[in-house]
Amino acid sequence: EYAPQPTTRCFNAVLLAYANGKQKGGGKRALELLRFMESLHAEGYDDCQPDKYTFNIVMKALAKSKENGAAEKASQLLRRMEQSYDKGSTLQPDIFSYNIVLDAFSRIGDSESAEKLLQQMYDRSERGSSAKPNAHSYTAVLTAWARNGDDKAVATTRAEELFNNFERKYAAGETDVQADTSCYNALINVWAKSGERKALYRVTQILSTMEELGLQGGDESVAPNSRTYCAVLDCIARSRNFKAYNKALEVIERMEDFHAEGHESTRPCARAYSIVISTIARSRKRDKAVKAQDMLRRMESEYVKGNVAARPTVYSYNGVLNAAAFTSGDERDQEEAFRVACLTFDELRISEYLQPTHVSYGTFLKAIRKLMPDSEIREKLVTSVFRRCCKEGLVGEMVLREMKALSSPDFYQSLLEEIDTKLGIPPKSFSANVVERDYDWRE
Repeated sequence: EYAPQPTTRCFNAVLLAYANGKQKGGGKRALELLRFMESLHAEGYDDCQPDKYTFNIVMKALAKSKENGAAEKASQLLRRMEQSYDKGSTLQPDIFSYNIVLDAFSRIGDSESAEKLLQQMYDRSERGSSAKPNAHSYTAVLTAWARNGDDKAVATTRAEELFNNFERKYAAGETDVQADTSCYNALINVWAKSGERKALYRVTQILSTMEELGLQGGDESVAPNSRTYCAVLDCIARSRNFKAYNKALEVIERMEDFHAEGHESTRPCARAYSIVISTIARSRKRDKAVKAQDMLRRMESEYVKGNVAARPTVYSYNGVLNAAAFTSGDERDQEEAFRVACLTFDELRISEYLQPTHVSYGTFLKAIRKLMPDSEIREKLVTSVFRRCCKEGLVGEMVLREMKALSSPDFYQSLLEEIDTKLGIPPKSFSANVVERDYDWRE
């Protein structure tokens, strides 16, 4: 009789834990709790009536849950709010309500539903709703087009139309719909993932606009940030264009120069440098191993100077190893590439904050196979590297594939037997630290 009764505020606190947590099934549990609240309210518990924040939190939990049908369930809750408000209740959806559902559609690449909801927001705002689309709304729809798995040509066309419409509204005096950095980044991502020929030209054009307006013009709301540069560099890397090598170097240098001038948003990061290294590795430059190593040195220099965001990662080192492994050219070029591979692998092994992965070992073995002539010295090096790889539990699929390509069946079998394996199948401990898709050791 005297026990405290739960209130809407109490329920909302629990729902917020579901929305912000990482536990599996959070969206489903939040929806069940909403239904329980509604049943209690129907039974006469007035203090348990779901409010606007309740619905927003449940929709957020659904949007973040990645559960099947979660976006549509969030959309259904939004429609319930609209219908309830239209009938005279106080349950009016606000801009957060709509943006949460737009984010839900964005996460699954449902661009058509996202665009329809955006138009619905405008339609309702004309009838008095305060929830007019803002920069976040447009960013969500553009991101949905970037993640759309259908015709990429359609995605870029629709994204450009959407962005131009956004710009026209601002020019016409709707100052609450000004494009910001996130909007520009989303448009860049649509082009970067499209694979279209025009993509490289368009993303660099957008970047130049952002630099002109945001960095040189002083409008910080559209200034490019590290995500902008990484998206542009990613597009360059994907393009396979013969200009990709020079373009990537140009972009990372602009990033460094703007940061040196005091623009903190352009601080070079490890991902940007790693993408450039990957682009160098894909080029046809005869000295690409040395160039990739030079870029790694630039990362290290930035990190030593205090830029913690530029600390090299294992992907950076693997990129240099890859550049070495795929070096063509004369004997001198290949010798230099092999020197780079050995030095890079040793630096990774003795690093204070990094350690090799199965990809590191696999790529180094590839470099040995492609750059070192068959000899007794090569055999000893391969044996030493493979033993260490087994000891560290990093015998992955790539390592096995390279080992089989490097050695004769008899040598490979004897090496496996030497490390106490049976039937040519490494013990599970030899792959204990491998993180990759399941595979069959017998392949």
